[in-house]
Amino acid sequence: MHITVVGSGTVVPRLFRRQSCVVVETGGEMIVLDLGNGAVRGMLHAGLDPFAVERVFFTHFHPDHTVDIVTLLFGIKHGAEKERDKPLALYGPEPFEGFFSSITNVWGEWMQGNYPMEISELPHTCSSPLDLPDLSVSWAPAEHRPESIAYRLEAKNGATMVYTEYSASVVELARGIDTLLIECSFPDDDPVPGHLTPSGVARLAREADAGRVVLTHIYPPADRLNLKQEVGRWFDGEVIVAEDGLKLSV
Repeated sequence: MHITVVGSGTVVPRLFRRQSCVVVETGGEMIVLDLGNGAVRGMLHAGLDPFAVERVFFTHFHPDHTVDIVTLLFGIKHGAEKERDKPLALYGPEPFEGFFSSITNVWGEWMQGNYPMEISELPHTCSSPLDLPDLSVSWAPAEHRPESIAYRLEAKNGATMVYTEYSASVVELARGIDTLLIECSFPDDDPVPGHLTPSGVARLAREADAGRVVLTHIYPPADRLNLKQEVGRWFDGEVIVAEDGLKLSV
């Protein structure tokens, strides 16, 4: 798997951090995790074709994780050089169907193209992983929002990554993970409920026996810290502080 952190920021507007978006490229598919504001343009900056996306997975429904789905679908319908014919699959936690319907009620006639689109609402508890062509996807509840879930992607060759926010329940999902792509939002001396601090990231990574952590969704107060050093106080593995455009292989 090849990972690109397209957006490493938050709801706070910043010139160098777009809102949440991660792209995973496998041998045959481009998969997107969240589509915050600026994600579509961010893909272009990272050398990725947003119109090549096959699947989009959402963790929850905050605008800084979802708003560019409108930009993507509007662009596919009206901005692509060739009319799309390959399917596009969208996945999100309960009640994703209601959330997506509310968007289409406003923007539908400009977003809905002639290509097949699959809308899948995922239950909070994963009874069996999604078996995709190049990898499997499983998930577990997170605690940031009532609908929030975290995702584990496991390639056929055994490479694994987890994309998550605040959650105590995600430790089992992340057990033995190669790469834990995780929010690190606020300093330990100024925590905000529903978000992780460096010590919380380290504890989760340590309990899950993660190989490395990649820190994202970084608010300005945390950005002023040496996050690699802060997380490294409690976690012995590799720590990477994401920037927009960061590319990794798993």
